[in-house]
Amino acid sequence: MSDQVGSPDDRRPPSERVVEAVATASGTSPLDFEPTLYDAVDPEALDSLVRSGSDELRIRFRYGGHSVLITGNGRVDVSAPSEDAPSSEWIVFDE
Repeated sequence: MSDQVGSPDDRRPPSERVVEAVATASGTSPLDFEPTLYDAVDPEALDSLVRSGSDELRIRFRYGGHSVLITGNGRVDVSAPSEDAPSSEWIVFDE
């Protein structure tokens, strides 16, 4: 299962798109979804990092029972976490 939300044209903060994507994958409203994103990552730091990173940026973490991948161009992928994947991973490539 993989759900994708967001595009370079999406003006909402990456943190909002993450909550929406994980809630949708869980069959829940983003307004009712628990745990909060803050329980997994700092939403403001996530937004800042994605907005200031290059298109090569990759941020992966677990949230709400899912694996979340955010790319520097604004794409959010949500999937079931794999057993061998780390709980968080930050990859930034210099240009």
